[in-house]
Amino acid sequence: MLIFYLSLIDNEDDRSKFEIIYYEYRERMFSAAFDVVKNNEDAEDAVHNAFVGIANNMKSIGDAVSQRTLSYVIKAAKNAAINIYNKNNKITTVEYTDNVHISDDDFFSKIFDKEDYNEVVNAISKLKDIYKFPMYYYFICDMKTKEIASLLNISTSAVKVRIHRGKKDLLKMLGESNDDE
Repeated sequence: MLIFYLSLIDNEDDRSKFEIIYYEYRERMFSAAFDVVKNNEDAEDAVHNAFVGIANNMKSIGDAVSQRTLSYVIKAAKNAAINIYNKNNKITTVEYTDNVHISDDDFFSKIFDKEDYNEVVNAISKLKDIYKFPMYYYFICDMKTKEIASLLNISTSAVKVRIHRGKKDLLKMLGESNDDE
């Protein structure tokens, strides 16, 4: 299967990096996926889907063996497993848009006027998974919505909606934590 994934990658350095990632993290990715879907076949499918997404987004990965890469690949496996779980259980996501838009510049100015970077990252980690992962990939990993959509196996518009809602929830969360002090 490794040969298939490597065929998706054009750059030789990225192929080498992917091979390291594959051997270093595949068992942990399987375990993370299994925790969600609770069966071997679906967990294997989830890991496969995650590796396809990772292979298509190698430019987003710095060091092959790092805490950031571990976090990235585990989240990719979990998200792929959640997608399979939802599909198997016929859970559909209804996309919703509203007219209120928070630009990234306004969002950052509101947040960083009150909080420091570590507090914001910590707050993002406390969001619901549906918002946490797109927010993390977009703001912390500096990925584009198209890359996130590919990684999470959802549409680009779904990524944008989740980031939009995540921003609202994050602003509420940080606003509430400041009111309590």
